[in-house]
Amino acid sequence: MSLQKITDKLITLIAVGMCVFQLYTAFYMPFPGMQQRSIHLACGLALAFLVYPKKRPENPSLRNMSYLFGIALAVLTFITCLNVTFNWLEMNEPMRLIQPTQSDKVLGFLLILLVLLGTVRVVGWAMPIIGLVFLGYAYFGSKIPFALLRHAGVKLSKLISMGYMTTEGIFSSVLGVSTTQVFIFLMFGQLLESLGGSDFFLDWANSGFGKFRGGPAKVAIFGSALFGSISGSAVANVVGTGTITIPLMKRVGYKGDFAGAVESVASTGGLIMPPVMGAAAFIMADTLGVSYWEVCKAAVIPAVMYYLALYTSVDLKAKQSNLKGLPAAEVPDGMALLKSQGWMYIPPLVILVFFLGVFRYPAYKACLYCCILLVVLASFKREKRGVLKREWLNILVKTAKSSVTVVMACSCAGVILLGLQSSGLILKLSNILISLANNNLGILLFLVMLGSLIMGMGLPASACYAILCILAAPAIVKLGVPPLAAHLFVLYFGSMSAITPPVAMAAFAAAPIAGESAVKIGITAFKMAMPSFLIAFCLAIQPELVMIGSAVNIVLVVVICLAGVLSMSVGLQGYLFQNESIIRRIAWVAGGVLLILPQKPLTIMGIVIALALVITEKNFWKYVKVKRRT
Repeated sequence: MSLQKITDKLITLIAVGMCVFQLYTAFYMPFPGMQQRSIHLACGLALAFLVYPKKRPENPSLRNMSYLFGIALAVLTFITCLNVTFNWLEMNEPMRLIQPTQSDKVLGFLLILLVLLGTVRVVGWAMPIIGLVFLGYAYFGSKIPFALLRHAGVKLSKLISMGYMTTEGIFSSVLGVSTTQVFIFLMFGQLLESLGGSDFFLDWANSGFGKFRGGPAKVAIFGSALFGSISGSAVANVVGTGTITIPLMKRVGYKGDFAGAVESVASTGGLIMPPVMGAAAFIMADTLGVSYWEVCKAAVIPAVMYYLALYTSVDLKAKQSNLKGLPAAEVPDGMALLKSQGWMYIPPLVILVFFLGVFRYPAYKACLYCCILLVVLASFKREKRGVLKREWLNILVKTAKSSVTVVMACSCAGVILLGLQSSGLILKLSNILISLANNNLGILLFLVMLGSLIMGMGLPASACYAILCILAAPAIVKLGVPPLAAHLFVLYFGSMSAITPPVAMAAFAAAPIAGESAVKIGITAFKMAMPSFLIAFCLAIQPELVMIGSAVNIVLVVVICLAGVLSMSVGLQGYLFQNESIIRRIAWVAGGVLLILPQKPLTIMGIVIALALVITEKNFWKYVKVKRRT
């Protein structure tokens, strides 16, 4: 048997074992934290070495060496992790933590190296380099030339014991989120996709919006919002829905770069759209010590505003270019679709929201019941029964493979946390950032935005958030921003890196489908998403957007901020009832920015500018007369 086949067999065996273990701990009493996390990491890290790199060397000898090296690293992973699984109680004894054994030191050092190497393979170099920098800072602390950053230094044995033998390092609560919460949601997403859920949501969006002007772009927005909330990945969303929506957009008259940009921006928004929101939302809930439902509630208004801003841009572009919708023959019947398929896909999502919001079930329990409900409902349809029988093994393997990115991001975040906590830098970092910003919230938010966008260029959104929720969010909170708003701000810009040049991974995924340059799509997407950047700043300076405050204040702030975002959309698109001049476009954008500022005089000034611009539109009164007649 070739090494490739042995590797494939091992991948299947570990993936199925991982899924069985996760389901067992979700159904029954979970294992103690260290045990459960060590088994989860053993499977996830081993898969990282066996599955990645996806592109192997063409030379047969080098290819075999690559497979052999991966198998050897997977074996080492199981040795280091299962040592924790079986000896965690002894490891937690105070004397052993102070004086770890030689085997503890060797295995701990090996696991830290394996985590860093696995993260390089799966996520890239950015996160491991940050981890090494903070570990180096902890170890060489006494040699730091700057008094503010200098500390006594941490012994290597203490770093290893903290990182390997406690929950303050690799096995931190961040990895615990991946272990208990994220995995079951990934399984739900894979089940839904394998049973045709993504096609249903796309068809359903088409039935509602396909017939309107620029219909396919609106289908992309709502289809991607529904699918992206489940998939939790901007790139996967672009590939999943963009293959259908981008060609349709081009067919009705949108240019390739605009079509690719719409899909990229819509797909990226799925990461901040409840009810799932990807792995980052679970990390956020754990970090803040709130329920997952609270995170979802806080994210609803900003997510809706994000998609309304995108919808406005798309609609104005369609109106400006005089584009039509899809022919009636190509638009599915919404009611027929609900009757034939909706009964299978919608109830699990409704039940998920109900269990989270009303019964306040733990997120993983609620999602587990939704998985069961989806399988039961699918069993009533012969075609879907066949899919379950044929694809059950693939579903399990795909679920485990899709979890690898999250496992590596969370375990490497533990390494970063180890460096920060052991050195005491975590206590100083907020003050350092605040002093850099000169105690100015606006400057601090701008610095964090830049940091989030730069870091997000080389990392998935969950990995980017896992770092920034430790490094940046506490500083924002210290300047008076509510914790939920501060963390959503960080998540927002970590996600936006998917459409921010020069990397813009979502744009690169859309480029071959749209037949356009990825750079061109990225620039168009960035311009299209600029009103959404405004929403993120609204979060931090207007806490009502995360449902903090009285109902009256929340409604008032939402209406004003939405007006500001839409005003900015008009300015950037350069069209409302007519093509706008440069001066008017600048005024639209300026009015939008003023509208979101919390100072009343500036808000009033923004309202005046926006109203003046609407009233002085040449075609505005003509439009009003037509509407009165109809």
